[in-house]
Amino acid sequence: MKVPHSTALADAILSGAATFAVCQDRPNDAPRICPLCGRRMVVKINPLGWEAACSRHGLFRSQWLER
Repeated sequence: MKVPHSTALADAILSGAATFAVCQDRPNDAPRICPLCGRRMVVKINPLGWEAACSRHGLFRSQWLER
């Protein structure tokens, strides 16, 4: 999948305008649905965290939540 250069997803999450849906049974799971458009995101899990990419709104990394 080609990830757009948009920062709309990162801007919305970091500003607090949108949040990822969290499953009560698995609160540390990576998000699978884009909170802006409702589309499924491509998620890559690595030893240091996760990376989620929406085909419309761009990329978000779990490391950005730790700041």
